[in-house]
This record gives sequence, structure tokens and C-alpha cells, in this order.
Amino acid sequence: MPVSDAAAVRTAGREHADRGLAPCRPLLKWPGGKRSELPLIAPRIPEHSRYFEPFFGGGSVYFAAIDAESFANDLHPDLMEFYRCVKHNDERFFQHLYSIVDDWERASLVGRDAIYYDCRDRYNASPPTTAQRAADFFLLRELAYGGMFRVNANGHFNVPFGQAYAKNKNLREKVDHLRSDAAVAKMKRLNLSALDFADFLDGFEFRPADFMFVDPPYDSSFSKYDTLDFTEQDQRRLAKALMQFTGRFMLVCKATPLIEDLYHGAEHLRVHHYEYQYKFNIKGRFSRSSTHAMITNYEAAPAAREAS
Repeated sequence: MPVSDAAAVRTAGREHADRGLAPCRPLLKWPGGKRSELPLIAPRIPEHSRYFEPFFGGGSVYFAAIDAESFANDLHPDLMEFYRCVKHNDERFFQHLYSIVDDWERASLVGRDAIYYDCRDRYNASPPTTAQRAADFFLLRELAYGGMFRVNANGHFNVPFGQAYAKNKNLREKVDHLRSDAAVAKMKRLNLSALDFADFLDGFEFRPADFMFVDPPYDSSFSKYDTLDFTEQDQRRLAKALMQFTGRFMLVCKATPLIEDLYHGAEHLRVHHYEYQYKFNIKGRFSRSSTHAMITNYEAAPAAREAS
């Protein structure tokens, strides 16, 4: 089964809904999101009392498959401010979003790029962690070329408008989704922080019934984590922390020589591999095909349908 099979993703969500969970699609686009891999991930999630995610990103696993007291962390300040605004129904945030949506719907197709570039200029000029900046951040995530998030040497977001999105008729629906019953219920269970993963983990006394999903920046030449690099040393720090984790964890990442070296051979770990097809390949910078590793410190039940 290709892990991008949309029907299988929906099936994974329904299976968890049958267990009393309330699945919800992610709130924004995020590079490296795991929504298409849920058919392999969701059936292997163990029973747990608390849920932790140190590299939250788009939160695909949480929104689709988790119904427990949850702790989400990501070092990206704009991302976590976005979630904070949604969680607290920040009126300034939503007023700004709907104002831009109104402009978008009134604009001609050829005029919509101006709305994007106004949003980008405003985002680059704004102070950090404000409701307006969080709203602009969300719209840039939705409309940037190739779904990319890239900054220049001055720290300014510089991705051009994705012209294919000029025909987007669903922008209002995507904003409405942030206030949907499913999203509100999910956000109520979510505690937010924006820390280095080690500082996040140091803030808890973990228990055997805790579960942590770990989706770090990949070990590759494109491992720059927004304006921060996630280096080989960071991968080694993470591996050390996971080896000492007293709950249960699942790590999903691209299988590389470094990852193999860090995790293979540890007797208490289980390693599964599967093939993955990336949806985007910007200007041929990398192969669409990749092998991903799923690493757990527990015996994960096999997924009902494996990737082919």
C-alpha cells in the first residue's frame, strides 16, 4: 500500500474514532507532516495516559489519533503562537485572518499575488509572537510556492507566491476549520511550549504509561529547522535522551547512515522500515522515493496494511 493512500488515512482516523477519539485534520500545512503515514503509525500507537511531542510541527498524529492529556512543543515561535491564538480563540488573530480572506475573495485571480506579497512584507516587518504575525504566518504557510518555508540571511521569509494557489476557493473554509468543534476540542487538551527539545523533556517526570511521538528534522542536507540548524550533534543529543526515556516512544524519520548508527543494535529498540514517496520535489533537489525508519522502545503491533 502506498503510504499516501488517502482512503487509508481516513480509515486510520475512523478506527481511532471508534475507540472514543475525535479525529481532526491538521490546522495548517507543514513540511514533513505525517498525515499520509498515519495508516502505518496509528495502529502502532500504544495505550497511554499522557502524550508528548517535542517536534510538534503540523501535529498530524495528535489531531488524528490522540485523546489524552497532551504536551506539544516546537522551537518555531510563530508556529506555537499560531496554536496559542487558535487555542484561546484570539479575536485579533481571527479578525486579521477574515479581513484577508475577504480581500482574497474580492480580488481577481491575477490580483491575488499582491495580497500574498503584502502579507509577506507585513510578516517580515512585524515583531515576534503577535496575533497579526501568527495570522500572516498561517496564510503564508497556505499560499507559499511548494509549501516551502525558507528565510534569507537576514531572517526574512522569501518564498514567492504559489501561482497554482491563486484559484484557491477554500481559504475561508480553512480559517473556519480553526474554530470547528473538532479543532476546539483538540486544542483544549493541548499544552503548548516553544523550547529546545531537551529543555522540554527536562520539564517532566515521565511515567511508564506516557507515550511520546518523535518526528525530528531529518538528517539530511535540508535539515535546517526554519532559522535554526538541526545538526548531527542535535541528532546525537536526541538519541541519548530517547535511550533514557522511561515511557514509550515512537521515532519516525528518514533512514540515513547516522540514524542507523544511532539506533540500530540497541537491544530494547524495535526498528521497522518502509518506503515513502514525497509529494513535492522542488526543482529536483532530492529523490521522491525514500526509506523511513520507525523506531520504538516497545513491541509495536504490525499495521493492518504495510507499505509496498
